[in-house]
Amino acid sequence: MDMDGHDAKPMMMHMTFFWGKDGYILFDGWPGERLGMYVLALVAVFVASVAVEWLGSARIDSDRAGARVAWTVVHAGRVGLAYLVMLAVMSFNVGVLVAALAGHAFGFLVFSSRVIGGVEKENGLNANGGLGVVR
Repeated sequence: MDMDGHDAKPMMMHMTFFWGKDGYILFDGWPGERLGMYVLALVAVFVASVAVEWLGSARIDSDRAGARVAWTVVHAGRVGLAYLVMLAVMSFNVGVLVAALAGHAFGFLVFSSRVIGGVEKENGLNANGGLGVVR
């Protein structure tokens, strides 16, 4: 019993895929059992997955040392964000997996597939639509 006199049931970490809003994603107690927080968690995973694809599409067209250091920082941020998405998927929640896959697919479509965007360099954009440092 907890301090209010109610039986407290601890949350268990799932070891198989499950579908539901009750669980933990990345942090203890988040999103918990609240539907709104679960939806927010799915949106966060989707946006993080899109950001991984966006950062992965950026290219640097410069030989300057400062640009190379900046690219190294962007790469480290992309890898760190990708690991956070991977850890979120390891919650074994099917909704999180679907949000991550949808985010990566949408990000690839927008930033790398050339379906959206041109193949010419225009206004500082690379041929694949990614942002880059242009000489």
